[in-house]
Amino acid sequence: MLYIDGAWIAGADRRPVHNRWTGERIGTVAVGLTEHAVRAVDAAERAMAQGLPVPRRARVLATAARLLERRGEEFARSITAETGKPITAARGEVDRAVQTLGWAAEETRRLAGEAVPLNAIESGAGTIALTVPEARGIAAAITPFNFPLNLVLHKVAPALAAGCAVVFKPSDRAVLVAGLLVEVFAEAGLPAGWLNLVTGTPADVVEPWLDDPRVAVITFTGSSRVGWDLKARSPQKLHVLELGSNTAMVVTDNADLERAAADAMTAALANSGQACVSLQRLYVTRGVADRFLALLGDGFKTVRYGDPRDDATVVGPLITTEATAKLKSSIDATVAGGARLLAGGDVIDGVLEPTLLTDVDPGDVLVCEEAFGPVASVLVVDDLDEAIRGVNSSRYSLNSSIYTGDLGEAMGFAARAQAGSVLVNMPPSYRADHMPYGGVKDSGQGTEGVKYAIDELLHHKLVVFKP
Repeated sequence: MLYIDGAWIAGADRRPVHNRWTGERIGTVAVGLTEHAVRAVDAAERAMAQGLPVPRRARVLATAARLLERRGEEFARSITAETGKPITAARGEVDRAVQTLGWAAEETRRLAGEAVPLNAIESGAGTIALTVPEARGIAAAITPFNFPLNLVLHKVAPALAAGCAVVFKPSDRAVLVAGLLVEVFAEAGLPAGWLNLVTGTPADVVEPWLDDPRVAVITFTGSSRVGWDLKARSPQKLHVLELGSNTAMVVTDNADLERAAADAMTAALANSGQACVSLQRLYVTRGVADRFLALLGDGFKTVRYGDPRDDATVVGPLITTEATAKLKSSIDATVAGGARLLAGGDVIDGVLEPTLLTDVDPGDVLVCEEAFGPVASVLVVDDLDEAIRGVNSSRYSLNSSIYTGDLGEAMGFAARAQAGSVLVNMPPSYRADHMPYGGVKDSGQGTEGVKYAIDELLHHKLVVFKP
């Protein structure tokens, strides 16, 4: 079913949804058409015309957080069934989503303008000036499969907090949890029209939103190719784009190697490597390379993979068999080109083993492009300068990190690394849901993280009074 203007409606057709691991049918999803996309914008326009007072926005978001927490296991199991995400990771996503809603509720209550000291110049004598935060308008949220709950809320919750009604298209690989989320908001008391769910093809659903002048904001997480195309086709709208990456980490001779290896394994393999900030490139200085490779290779070999319903599983199936085959082909080509396998490399019962490579050509696809799976490559370098050149050589720049016990090395890396975020002695996959989060270069534009996302969605109107 589609959810438009506070009601569930039938689409033009229905398609089955299957369990990613077992293949069994677990539900159906409606297929929406252009007419449904337009009706969703109509509903959002009516909702914004009626308004939603700040205290009520905050109450809805806080209530939704409590309801989501209460239904947490149901949401986690839905995520695992539909996407193959390991159940422990799915539960972790639900916990984060509850926090995201909580932060949004708190930030809603903090919405405020500021005084502008126009009287600091002669022409402003006797004036009082202030800014008033206003919603930019209807926000179109287009979301991926890999975090089908929390990434949705990083768009929907700040939009509602800012007073923007939302039209929402989830990935066609993660639709059931989107329906559950709509149920939560309806139960939390969100008025009709403020959140509208439309599933269907991008041509039928997204293109009408790109062309509709009533849609003021496009907030998108996905591939760089699609993100930049959305911007090119709707240049007058505001775009918040969280795009691709091939995250890098540096390990120097001064690092705590055991800590670095443990964190690298987590950063590379969490969510089966299907995250924008999954660790893909490791630059390790030559003096500690052998020891680090031994630690990390041994660690990769111990990681549990397989059935995502098992609490002990760390790496489950990728989102599709096609994605698995494509990444396996890339690994085989990299090895054929001279790289050395330290762990993994095979597909066992439909799951790609946690895979670690070294002696990889810096121009190889697994170094230069986003792998989006449980694979990482170690590149041995002579010194920190060479490592930084390697980090910055990518067209992507989202997160990066360095492991070192030398403050000078840490500060030098932080100053010179091209990245949206630099983490010192922390995995580059780290993200707290209230911190600013966004990339540069081909990794996107705009900033998420609840407070920062709200600000992106606000226009700060200046009002000047003169008696």
